[in-house]
Amino acid sequence: MRMLKYLDYFFLIRPVLMPPVWTVLLLGHRRSSQLFGESNLPGLALFLVTFLVGAVYVLNQIFDVESDRQNQKLFFLAKEYISLRSAIYETILLNLISVIAAFFISLQLGLFFLLGMVFGFLYSAPPFSFKNRPIGSLLLNAFAHGSLAFLMGWSMNHSLTLESVLFSLPYMFAVGAIYLNTTIPDIEGDRRAGKNTLAVRWGKEKVIVLSSVLVAMAIVLSFLVKDIPFLVASSLSFPFFIFSAITTKERIIIATTKVSILFLSIAAGIFYPWYFVILILGFVGTRLYYKVRFKLDYPTLV
Repeated sequence: MRMLKYLDYFFLIRPVLMPPVWTVLLLGHRRSSQLFGESNLPGLALFLVTFLVGAVYVLNQIFDVESDRQNQKLFFLAKEYISLRSAIYETILLNLISVIAAFFISLQLGLFFLLGMVFGFLYSAPPFSFKNRPIGSLLLNAFAHGSLAFLMGWSMNHSLTLESVLFSLPYMFAVGAIYLNTTIPDIEGDRRAGKNTLAVRWGKEKVIVLSSVLVAMAIVLSFLVKDIPFLVASSLSFPFFIFSAITTKERIIIATTKVSILFLSIAAGIFYPWYFVILILGFVGTRLYYKVRFKLDYPTLV
């Protein structure tokens, strides 16, 4: 049981939410490799971005304890399995390791990681707290987990260009759509906790329509920049978004989010087969941990 308590600190970083960021980073790496014929291994960047995004997620939980308690999720801090002081120390350590190591790889990657750390602070910490600003939270999530993650992968092979920024735009719109969907199940808890998201302000009907529009824009942009893997994955996901907008059923919205992430992950796995191993082991390991530690069946495929 003591070993499981130590594992609490690992699962506090929410590894189950890492695949979207990992996938976008890998597809950014693949795009630059395709265009410039270089292919530096992306494994180290993938490892470091896990630390960086983990720090962002822990910091978010530190400032979201009350809304997490209301939504009955992320109970590590809400139910005091881990102290706030320990969570703060973990956030600092993860940020330091990821940012410093990224600078050792390249100045450009280090700056991207530093920017990601700053965005994480702006998102969660007062007085900025972009998480409580409907438009600000959408834009920050879309850029940080979409464009920035893509450019991190890109920078493993080539320097930043205007072209690379344009290539990242479909991912920014797609991540924005996925983020909006994830806010819908939390509407009531967020409202009680005073958290102001677009879903709280507009309601799920308008938000799911907006997420569908963002996916449509991502499809158009991916066609224009000739990103075929993304175009196929997003086109397969789009009918699910339309169906969600028609039914407005929460379980369909949740399933749509999972399906869209799955399609994009498959696109990345085609070019990096070892990625499938990481995803499968991560899913099985996480389910085993939650089953043994908390008697929960989490995560689920549907």
